[in-house]
Amino acid sequence: MLTKCHTERCFSAYIVFICHLKCEVCKIISNFTNFFEIIMKKLLTLFTFICSLALFSASAQNLDYDAIAPHPRLLLTKGDVSKMRELPTKSANAMTIHQMIISEADGYLNAEPIKREIVEGAKWNAPREALKRVFYLSYAHAMTDDMRYVAAAEREMLAASAFEDWNPSHFLDVAEMTMALSIGYDWLYRRLSVRSRSIIGTAIYEKGLRASEGEGVNFWEREDNWNQVCNAGMIYGALATLERSPDYCKALISKCIESNKKAQKIYEPDGAYPEGYAYWEYGSGFEALLVAALESSLSTHAGIADNKNFLRSAEFMNHLVAPSGKLFNYGDCSYDTATCMPVKYWFARKMGNSSIVALDEKSIKEKKVTKDALLPLYMICAINIDLSNPQLPTQKSWQSRGEVPIYIYRSGWDADDAYFAIKGGKAQNNHSHMDAGSFVYELNGVRWAVDLGGEDYSKLESAGVDAENTTQQSNRWDVFSIGAASHNTLTFNGTHHNVGGKAEILKFHDTPREKGAELDLTPIFAEHAQSVTRTVILNKKNHLTVTDNIQNGVSPSTVEWHMTTTAAAEIVSPQTIMLTQEGKTLYLRLKARSRATAKIWPADEKSKGAARVGFIVELKSGEDATLEVTMSPTKPNVISRIKLTVLK
Repeated sequence: MLTKCHTERCFSAYIVFICHLKCEVCKIISNFTNFFEIIMKKLLTLFTFICSLALFSASAQNLDYDAIAPHPRLLLTKGDVSKMRELPTKSANAMTIHQMIISEADGYLNAEPIKREIVEGAKWNAPREALKRVFYLSYAHAMTDDMRYVAAAEREMLAASAFEDWNPSHFLDVAEMTMALSIGYDWLYRRLSVRSRSIIGTAIYEKGLRASEGEGVNFWEREDNWNQVCNAGMIYGALATLERSPDYCKALISKCIESNKKAQKIYEPDGAYPEGYAYWEYGSGFEALLVAALESSLSTHAGIADNKNFLRSAEFMNHLVAPSGKLFNYGDCSYDTATCMPVKYWFARKMGNSSIVALDEKSIKEKKVTKDALLPLYMICAINIDLSNPQLPTQKSWQSRGEVPIYIYRSGWDADDAYFAIKGGKAQNNHSHMDAGSFVYELNGVRWAVDLGGEDYSKLESAGVDAENTTQQSNRWDVFSIGAASHNTLTFNGTHHNVGGKAEILKFHDTPREKGAELDLTPIFAEHAQSVTRTVILNKKNHLTVTDNIQNGVSPSTVEWHMTTTAAAEIVSPQTIMLTQEGKTLYLRLKARSRATAKIWPADEKSKGAARVGFIVELKSGEDATLEVTMSPTKPNVISRIKLTVLK
């Protein structure tokens, strides 16, 4: 017989058991709920993607897939390879390019295949390297029929196919890897084994095309180079492997074409590319590849090449190259001297205008050619361009009121001609710096006012810099070459520019007597000044005058007018600085009623060996001031304020 104590103990144990059982059941239900939510989320993502493909399937009917070209169908049309094989015998420049590609391809014959080694915070270079290797090796086989190149390309593609993924969290990597394997799969289709074709084709489909369905993949809605590169990669994959999954690939191609319309806005209103020289080569390079593949495969450009501003952007690139060969390298452009751009040959072919590549042909003769991943594009396009005597452009200026307002003028296209360029815009623009109102200037073959250019994002992020954060408090702006202090503009009270303020061009000056532009910098300095405008004028003698009209705010301000230069600098009076470089001289002379002092900031490591010169100006509360700085090789009649005081 159970005692009361035993009964209570049993009851307590029962309660504990029931509670424990309840917890376990709750855990099971919770886990099942979480599992169910994950499954439903995945299914919803897939359903949404499939529905979006269905929406674009109607437009796919406008593309004649029944007439799709046989392999190779990407970039090449019937007879192109024969013409490419003849070209080096007719053109010294073509021979130079051909030999560069073959030499590089030979180096890949016994190289270890690319590896999936991704370091957090660092750029994964394997996709771009894969694109270069496979493109070069495929070209080398097309030109020589040497099966060694096929074997090397096959090895690279199988290695990439074996990766667990192509880093979809950074979808540019997926796009470039997809394009790499698609070119190899297409160009070498009849040389690859059935097994290799199956493995590579499956990888393109699963790790490339299907990866675009992933949660967080947002290139579809972007309006920058991400849109161009990612849509190009997906279109290459879909065109190369169309027969493997026809309905899916057709719908995906149409979705990419529709998405790509958003990226076309970047060329408005006149072809000036806001992200600068280097990123034009990247974004517009893949845009051109996208169009070229549609044309070679389906005999259509899907309306993309109807965008005249897109086509004009190649001409804009020429205007960013100064007479010296140096660039107007604003923003994140990481190099300062022009080299041959293979992608420009597509534009020259499309527009029937060899002047677009006249500077590039000159660069090849001067051995200014990099081993770019897209270098074979030169040979593909040059076969249809008359390059016997390309003429330099005749247009001397470029005016743009786009997202990044720009004015560029040159007195001519010879090495000693004068050149200056100035930009507006805002720091929060993609790949922009705090450089509103900044300019570059060349005279007598010397670059006097320079831009330090961009930085390697991987190195910045490794050093703790949030390089892609463009908010006002971001430490991105503390990087010397990105912040305002290194640029040829103004700063107030040692502070950063307002990142959200946009400097517009108010007026262009284009008369026989003067060339230039007037910019409204007020939004950049709204915290400190009531009004700031900058007018930059080149006169008939090619002397440059920069005039800043300032209505100061309620508090006194210290304004720095600074210019970065590689010249040797010397202060010759409180308002005059002498620059010497390459045996030539330039004087900077300030005219101002306000209290001002010339200043030289010596070169150091952060300034990449360049010095800064300029003037420090003290402004009273509400003061109206005009700062006029003239740059001329003629020595001014300098009488310093100290001497004036003595004379009195």
